[in-house]
Amino acid sequence: MHSPNPARPSAAADALATRWLLPGAVLVALIIRIGWAFGHGLAIEQEGAEYARIAENLLAGKGYVGIFNNGVQLNFPPLYPLMIAAVSLIVGSAEIAARAINIVLGAVLVIPVFKLAELLHGRRVAVATAALVVFHPVLIAGAASTYSEGAYLTLMIFALLFLVRWAIHRRLSASIATGVLFGLAYLIRPEAFLLAGLFAAGGLVAALFVKERRRTILGSLALLGAFAVIAAPNVAFLTHSTGKFRIEAKGTLAYQWGQKINQGMSYAEAISGIGPDLSDQGVFMRPNLDVIRSTSYSLKDYAEFIVSAAKKNVAPIVRTVTGDASFGSPWLFALVVLGLFGTAWSRQRLLVDGLLVVYALMFVLVLLTVQELWFRYFYAVLGMLLFWAAKGAEELRAWGEATVRSIVGRDVVARATGEGLKWLALLLVLAMSFRYISSVDQFDESLKQARKDAGLWLGHQEPAPKRVMGFDLQVPYYAGADLIFLPYADSELALRYVAKRNPDYIVLIGGSPGGLPYTGRWFSDGVPSPSARLVYDEARPGSEHIKIYRWIPSAATATN
Repeated sequence: MHSPNPARPSAAADALATRWLLPGAVLVALIIRIGWAFGHGLAIEQEGAEYARIAENLLAGKGYVGIFNNGVQLNFPPLYPLMIAAVSLIVGSAEIAARAINIVLGAVLVIPVFKLAELLHGRRVAVATAALVVFHPVLIAGAASTYSEGAYLTLMIFALLFLVRWAIHRRLSASIATGVLFGLAYLIRPEAFLLAGLFAAGGLVAALFVKERRRTILGSLALLGAFAVIAAPNVAFLTHSTGKFRIEAKGTLAYQWGQKINQGMSYAEAISGIGPDLSDQGVFMRPNLDVIRSTSYSLKDYAEFIVSAAKKNVAPIVRTVTGDASFGSPWLFALVVLGLFGTAWSRQRLLVDGLLVVYALMFVLVLLTVQELWFRYFYAVLGMLLFWAAKGAEELRAWGEATVRSIVGRDVVARATGEGLKWLALLLVLAMSFRYISSVDQFDESLKQARKDAGLWLGHQEPAPKRVMGFDLQVPYYAGADLIFLPYADSELALRYVAKRNPDYIVLIGGSPGGLPYTGRWFSDGVPSPSARLVYDEARPGSEHIKIYRWIPSAATATN
């Protein structure tokens, strides 16, 4: 018989390793993301500019208004701007606050990922999953950005962790925590309400078939109730603002520009088009409330709209999930397949891994409904793939160890071979991602120092505050200006529209026409109006060429 005493040092060492492993991983993730932000966060991203401006306007007492300053902003939920506003009181800058929030939440993502992977597949898989989260370039760059998707992913994985705990143990506290986290995620991206509703309904249906019926029903209702409590203020805000009960408003705005795209318009025309009478037609040319109130559709219309979007999105979603090199594929997807199907599924795994599959499929379902698939929308899907990729790497380790042991018969060599295969597979994923991360257009936005410089220059000019026309949010953000989109139209009609809106400045960026038919010519030949006077013309080596025109209406223009 073996004495139990020798096991105690091992258990103590294991406990010590556990105590320091997770904080250490979070710290490393934090340092890496801060380093990336210093090297790559030269300018605020486009959508980040809107979030930051909302925060600034809230602190200035102007209300929930964005950079377009054309009424209440109903497209973006409130939690992220409120967090930016709160943190900016400490750090003194909305841009720094947005990056700090994402960096911290990006590093904290290690915690729910590790604990969930450990709960599902044990410590080895948990360590591998945490390593992928700490070092994956997409998650690093995303956490150092000012987009909201990184914060959303962290909240959703925390929600998934507590959901799995509730499914296993049926503890009421876990279901309440799940509902609260779904509610917080909903306040960042509204589609989270779909998962809250799905799993609450799924729990009620499951209660018909399980022994612990009462606890399952109570847990499902607690999840839904906790979500409702957190979501209620935003639902009340949307309902009050629009005069109609609403859980979200983003879908109506997306429906409006999506229908325009389905009619043959480009994205630029759908959001910034005007009529021949100079009326605002594009979705972002009008107040959100005006677009929402003027949009009506039946359930059949919306279903057809979703089907149309899904048909268009299937191919790019499949390409991204299975083969996007910036994700680390094809190595990543190969490990995912191995992780899902490398070993048989037990009843327990069917329950918990099944929840992960449903979770991932819901993220994909949301992507199917989107009209414009931006890369950042895939963060949540990538987060789910990492669990199975780590499991696949562990399957590879077990195979390598067993194979070498059966051939060589030496445990040390077998274990070393298995571990080597596992970490080599994960390293290939990370190396592939790192090699191709620079090809993702989204991550170029933070490198546009020239736009920041132009905006800061413009901010020191008169008048103050300013109204700027352009197609870029970064320059007007740094100028502290309101933005009016240059219209999608021919040159003559666009000039008439500019005269009608009478901005203070027009911003043009070389090589980036914004999808408008005339801006390339305006940039090279000048704005064809005596009211436009060139006041800024900067072209630095290796940087963008930006021109800014002061708009001073002539007597004839003012009369028109």
